[in-house]
Amino acid sequence: MAGSWSALVPVNHLDRAKARLAALLTAGERQRLALATLHTVLAAATGAGATVTVFTSDPRVAAAAGPGIAVLDEDPALAGLNAQLEGAIRRLRPPPGELLILHADLPLASTAAIRAFVEAAPPAPSATLVRSRDGGTNAMFLAPPGLFALAYGPDSFARHVAAARGAGVRVHEVASPALALDLDTPADLGALLAIPGGPETSAGRIVASLGSRLRR
Repeated sequence: MAGSWSALVPVNHLDRAKARLAALLTAGERQRLALATLHTVLAAATGAGATVTVFTSDPRVAAAAGPGIAVLDEDPALAGLNAQLEGAIRRLRPPPGELLILHADLPLASTAAIRAFVEAAPPAPSATLVRSRDGGTNAMFLAPPGLFALAYGPDSFARHVAAARGAGVRVHEVASPALALDLDTPADLGALLAIPGGPETSAGRIVASLGSRLRR
């Protein structure tokens, strides 16, 4: 896929970060983990050539985004992640012809993985997706965005595929181990440590420091 393209990275408020890990990690540890994976994802996306926008309501996340990263605040008039994302896409300037929506909690994200994913996209109109381990959508490259309704939430991969096909959009799934692992559950943390190189990632070092807590 040649030419310029944009990436939109939605990031939850840090006070709500990684809620499903609350029994294992303190609030401070969850926030550190969220910021570690965010920095990994942003470095990978910018390295792959994207114009990156972080979408968040948390000023701490905005401050952590770093130079060269645009920040877009949530719209208080909209409810729910899908409405917020669709509103954010409409507010992006210039309007993106090709847009990657990328989760912020991908500890193995790399420039090479994102570049390979984007280059695998078929010609427009198309939607190229990476399925998460639990059936979510960790990465979705839309060429162009706005042709079907977003459906993030449980089983979003299947719902995005159905919505795209219903709109006459070609769907392509990419099997990307680097983009398929997100960190939502204790099992995900264990999976990160079991992957070669996983313990050496920014998130992996935080997870490894949990020691015996991870084995409970």
